Amino acid sequence: MNKILIIDDDEILLNALSNYLIEQGFIIHSTADGPHGIIVYKNESPNVVILDLGLPSMDGREVLTQILNYDKDAKIIIVTGYTSQQIQDDTIKNGAFGFFSKPFDIVLLIEKINSALQSPM
Repeated sequence: MNKILIIDDDEILLNALSNYLIEQGFIIHSTADGPHGIIVYKNESPNVVILDLGLPSMDGREVLTQILNYDKDAKIIIVTGYTSQQIQDDTIKNGAFGFFSKPFDIVLLIEKINSALQSPM
């Protein structure tokens, strides 16, 4: 079974997305804390990470960088309220697999997750 790690401080989104992805057959690990998310990534080796950029404990871009420094093949999809084109371009350039602005279309997110799962390491 495929594992997904969700790192987002929006508790409502975190719970709703976790429950939806569980219903879709994924194993979910989640946290609202960037540093804890990095630890969970190292311990659980999820297939995909869904990452918010606006985390209170550590900027999501730093979480992205640290996970990719640990595992250059990590599949990280950004889901954030920060919607500037510059931020989107920067995160993709720095290794994010995808970028979605909140609110997002869950069907498109699932398609991106499936694309990440089929992508070679």
